[in-house]
Amino acid sequence: MLKISNNSQHTDVETFEIDDGKGPIAGLRAKDAMLQRKALFRSIILLLSASVLTITLGALLTRLDGATRYAPKLQFFDLIPHHGNWTVSDPVPTSTRTPGIRAFMRDPSEYVLSPPDWSRIRIRPKVKEYNWTISDINANPDGVMRPMILINGQFPGPLIECNEGDTVKVTIHNGAVNATAFHWHGLFHNGSNWMDGTTGVTQCPIPPGESFTYEIKTDGQYGTYWYHSHFSTQYIDGLFGPLVIHSPKEPGRDRYETDQVVMLHDYYHDLSRNKLYEYLAPDAENAEPIPDGALINGRNRQDCSKIDKKYICDSTDSRLAEINLMRGVAHRLRFINVGAFAEFEMGIDGHTMEVVEADGTPLVPNSYHRLNINVAQRYSAIIHANSTEASEFWLRARMINHCFSDPDAVVEPEVRAIVQYTQGKSKEGSSMPTATAETKRVLPTTTPWDREIAVVCQDLDGKLEPIDSIVAPEPDQLFYLRSNFQIGNYSLSRGFFNSSSWKRNLTSPALNRVTIPRNKILGDIDTDDVMKDLFNVDKGMVLKVDGVKVVDLLIDNYDDGNHPMHLHGHKFWIMAQGNGYFNASDYSTVPREGRLLRDTVTIGKFYHDRIISHL
Repeated sequence: MLKISNNSQHTDVETFEIDDGKGPIAGLRAKDAMLQRKALFRSIILLLSASVLTITLGALLTRLDGATRYAPKLQFFDLIPHHGNWTVSDPVPTSTRTPGIRAFMRDPSEYVLSPPDWSRIRIRPKVKEYNWTISDINANPDGVMRPMILINGQFPGPLIECNEGDTVKVTIHNGAVNATAFHWHGLFHNGSNWMDGTTGVTQCPIPPGESFTYEIKTDGQYGTYWYHSHFSTQYIDGLFGPLVIHSPKEPGRDRYETDQVVMLHDYYHDLSRNKLYEYLAPDAENAEPIPDGALINGRNRQDCSKIDKKYICDSTDSRLAEINLMRGVAHRLRFINVGAFAEFEMGIDGHTMEVVEADGTPLVPNSYHRLNINVAQRYSAIIHANSTEASEFWLRARMINHCFSDPDAVVEPEVRAIVQYTQGKSKEGSSMPTATAETKRVLPTTTPWDREIAVVCQDLDGKLEPIDSIVAPEPDQLFYLRSNFQIGNYSLSRGFFNSSSWKRNLTSPALNRVTIPRNKILGDIDTDDVMKDLFNVDKGMVLKVDGVKVVDLLIDNYDDGNHPMHLHGHKFWIMAQGNGYFNASDYSTVPREGRLLRDTVTIGKFYHDRIISHL
């Protein structure tokens, strides 16, 4: 049992003793423990433009999605509610679902989409409302019992499906023992950036026993997105799900018959905070926790004979994910890596994948036998169900364990799902099978395209071509950022940019400090006031931009690991990549046509990655 005792009188320097059952870890500062996972990147150029923007690495790179931030299990009370609609409420019942041994598993048919027929009807924007209760339960998606944090008592999280221009309202009732918050990955939040869900920047965490309503605008974007907890490492424990926005503007809607979501993610058999302690332990030498396995749409089946005896494992009722495709027509599969650490290489035996979208950006169709997808990235692929060789095929997703600190530590790097041809629509054939039925079924006997496996964690950016090619403007400013990794106070690992590491304030978010008193309007605030209210410019690294500017960020990564980078509220153009030190003489030769626009990019270890993005 985890015990935390507060030994300080001042909230700014809270010091805790943490006892995880193996003895106290004394002197661990709560604020120091709330780390971003290594914010270290290959060299990269980002072309950014924003109006009246003051950029801090803390706010800009608040969270490298999939690269988890770590925090001990803290409970927050008496937080300052600000922005949004807050209500104090009694705990809400977990769920009204039918009891059963696998009742915590969400019905896979919920991930089959229902896009409107834009050619026949005209749909007006509407308000779509969701009510979620967050709770702590014990569950075993792959057979290994572990504590999880779930939405409405089910795993994975529910689908949010809407049309461009709709307003999505999600009310979070926090019935869990810890605070929480949710980020809507890839959404712009134009005019409502306090709904971004970034604890310490745009809001306080939602305390246990309270509720908060997010109001999300979807104007000006469509495609495949996702949501996840943005407090500590919670989303690794189950707080995530897909978010899809339809639009009549989206090209190629007539090229496929059905549309569904496929989520891939690495998986741990311990609570993420336990992995945090291992990661922060002295002499851990920056070795990220190795996943215990992987899931597809929350499903897999472990071989319990290979599982450490300290775990309770019973995979009798565990099942593999099934993806049902109507025979003879084309289908759109929206792949999302909702994991914490691993990049996947995926493919479907006997089928090519025609990639048509990356992170909400429509692409010129390009076919692949295998597709690499890193943490927090999304790809849509069109699959033609026209094979005559079989009716059932393996979808294989393999974690690229060559990029792990110990490639041999993971027991089974590959997770599989069953792709099954049906005679009816996918929604009709995606009901949850019984455990007995799956045990008796004949599994696919198909083989992969080839036996070669990827040994490099690398994005597909250079191979993808956007349909709408916009020439990026010339930059007004260039910022050079050198990232490295250091062992800081109390032997805690930290990521640094130019010798500066950002710390967030959970009980006094940056946006609160800017808008207090409450009659302040963001657009009326002077930039110098923002600098003074938000940041300690003497100690922190602040990149100041006056007015509407185009900004290039050139980031050199000196770390030994790859890192995904996600920019909240914007997309950026990825312009160029390269090894070694950046040569300033090459700066003017970076091409600005045909660059890919996305919100999450991978920057590899010891790599010179030159990227230009336009916001």
